[in-house]
Amino acid sequence: MERWVTNPGSALGEAIGKLIEADLAAAVREVAESFDHSVRSAALRNHLGNKHQIDTVISDSAAQPVILIEPKYLRYKKHNWDKGSRLCIAHYSLRRTYPSIRKSIGVLAGEWTDASLRFIRSFGVETHRIPFDHIADVLERYRIPFRWDEKDKLTPAAAWRRFCQLSEEEQTEMATAITNPVRQAVRQSVETTLRSDPSAPRRVEAVELSIRTSEGEHLVYSFNSVSEAIQRLLTFVTDVEDLQHMLR
Repeated sequence: MERWVTNPGSALGEAIGKLIEADLAAAVREVAESFDHSVRSAALRNHLGNKHQIDTVISDSAAQPVILIEPKYLRYKKHNWDKGSRLCIAHYSLRRTYPSIRKSIGVLAGEWTDASLRFIRSFGVETHRIPFDHIADVLERYRIPFRWDEKDKLTPAAAWRRFCQLSEEEQTEMATAITNPVRQAVRQSVETTLRSDPSAPRRVEAVELSIRTSEGEHLVYSFNSVSEAIQRLLTFVTDVEDLQHMLR
């Protein structure tokens, strides 16, 4: 049954986003539960008390978040930086708040630019991409037109009417087809993280130092090794000899 909406194009985009979210949550739930982890949507507060609604949170048996997964659908490239920045800020602040978080994943569907993807990755978010043309091709198999100009009002309305005619089973099938390019990769990423021992030694590929000094400075440095980071850190410490003794 068709539900009346003021903006059919926006409503359809939101519905597609919800289908992607539900399909991916179901795909990773089987993996997570095999490691005694749970999957849910959750509102998490960061160290400043700000609340961030995360679409899919994989938590351990102590209910501590371990992996954050967020699908983000965009129809127009002009919204890249807005949605991308919010994803980066939310995940970065939550990783600062919960040391239990070992990975954050963004499933970026629709019209995302290469520049915005590089920006998101620079915040430590693993990205998986579902191209707009793939989504449009899938919807058109269900007789839902999905390619229209921004000022077109008729096509979005027709598309929304047709979407509302789909059965629940058809919507589930369509969601599976839409996520097909990334589902296995996301599952594999989750499994790799949960299978690895968080306390086991690892090879460090990069180190980022965030330093606040007594002079009111906030400095950020990036290094390729732990030793380089320690050497730089020592230059900011007044009691260097005591710290060097501890590091021996």
